[in-house]
Amino acid sequence: MTIHDLYEGRDPRDIPAYSFREVALAIGVPESTVRAWCLGQSNFMSVITPPREWHEYHALSFFNLIEMQVIAELRRDHKVPMKAVRTSLEWLADNVPVSHPLVEKELEVTPNQQVYIVHEGRRINISKGGQWPLGAVIQNLLTRVHKGRRGIVSFYPRVSVPKSADIPEHEYAPITVNPEICFGRPVIAGTGIPTDVIADRRRGGDSVKKMAEDYDLPEEKIRAALRFERFTEAHAA
Repeated sequence: MTIHDLYEGRDPRDIPAYSFREVALAIGVPESTVRAWCLGQSNFMSVITPPREWHEYHALSFFNLIEMQVIAELRRDHKVPMKAVRTSLEWLADNVPVSHPLVEKELEVTPNQQVYIVHEGRRINISKGGQWPLGAVIQNLLTRVHKGRRGIVSFYPRVSVPKSADIPEHEYAPITVNPEICFGRPVIAGTGIPTDVIADRRRGGDSVKKMAEDYDLPEEKIRAALRFERFTEAHAA
């Protein structure tokens, strides 16, 4: 049985699988922010469309997770105002006939907070309602993803880099999220070991050393899973 047989021919990236908490952990924003972006709140309209099965499962898809990662990058890393984000989303909805343009199209951002899309071979300023740029330094969004023949297939959430590691933050990727591995649960990169299992075992009293031995992994990979889960030793048995 293939992964597509398991999902009855549907793209596993479009299957509801993630709670608000899981998305919040993966993209590094508060759970309340994820909820507001998805459902809206007083004086704030939602910016993401949940899967069609939302009312049945109350879960978000991998595509939703990546869409929220794009918005988080624009807001947190590039200081793009929410008004400009909404303008960009409205332009995409009206002009780009794909289900998830934030995921399926190449997006770029400039130091002066302008958002561009590469569409039909042209670069368009979607944060200004579709104006053409005069020229600017462009930075690609979504650098923490892996793309395959079908587009984005996995995502590497940010995890704090240990002081002992001699590696830039943008290259540190100890955790991966892939809809075709462990039903999309965050796992230790290169394995099928879910990060929440590591956190549960630590809460139950298993030491980092014991888990590293059990899984035949370096202790730092176990610690990275615990950092991703926001686990502190106060939670341990």
